[in-house]
Amino acid sequence: MRNNKLILVMLIPLLASCSKTKELYRDYAYNSSNFMENYYVEQNGVDKLEVASVTSYALTNGLGYTSLSNISGIRTEDNPENRPYRDELNKESEYGRNNNMSLLDESFAYGYLSKLYDGRIWCEGKYELSRVQIDKNGYSSFFPKMLENYKFFSISLRGATDYYKDSLPSPLKDNCVIDLHIKFYRHITNSNEYNVTSFDLIDVPIPCDDNSRTNLVTVYLADDITVEGTTYRKYNYELSDTVAMSMSFDLKTTKEDLSSDCKEEKDHHFAVMLYEVLFPKSTWR
Repeated sequence: MRNNKLILVMLIPLLASCSKTKELYRDYAYNSSNFMENYYVEQNGVDKLEVASVTSYALTNGLGYTSLSNISGIRTEDNPENRPYRDELNKESEYGRNNNMSLLDESFAYGYLSKLYDGRIWCEGKYELSRVQIDKNGYSSFFPKMLENYKFFSISLRGATDYYKDSLPSPLKDNCVIDLHIKFYRHITNSNEYNVTSFDLIDVPIPCDDNSRTNLVTVYLADDITVEGTTYRKYNYELSDTVAMSMSFDLKTTKEDLSSDCKEEKDHHFAVMLYEVLFPKSTWR
């Protein structure tokens, strides 16, 4: 059954890297100058999976996850060149290029969502072609392979609004905070069911309407981690046999005329711009 599921995953026509987008989406869908036309709200069948159990973790900054815009680095073994993870991360982006999913397995290099696996952790002048724009309900997708071993995962993202269309200054530029909800769907052997491991990252600060600067948020999964001299407990989150993921968010800094739901009629709308999903040092089968 597992093999059949994975074959089905490989056939789902949702996925092209930046350069292959037009092969699957006519007229350059999700690459419009109109902000409202770029929301990717596809659930790709993940929302139809039969879930047997959900294990949830609420994480705050420094306790389970950390924003790499707020610290100077991570463990030497995960960062052998001791690269800084402040704004320099966005200027040079070697971290993404050296740790992207396409390097782990070529199957991640194909399909629309391969733009999340190609190492571009900020726009690099590609704009819509290098990001996935989501509203509060987010998106979900199958991976082309099944996760076997892992240490941590990272998400590169920023916030954006369409206040620019009315030539208005953004009220979120200096105050953009979200709760980020990430779920991993783990296939149960010899079953049609899935166990879900869910992470709720609380009060995540992200750049908003600030050119193309992004934040890289990392969740440590299976090891001790030392940040600025403090060692946190050994994490042991279960993600083995993950075949799919979903992501959504809650915008904490709201305005009356602003909605994070692309289907709600408001004067202005907010989106999270996703640039990369990374599982450094992971293996897939």
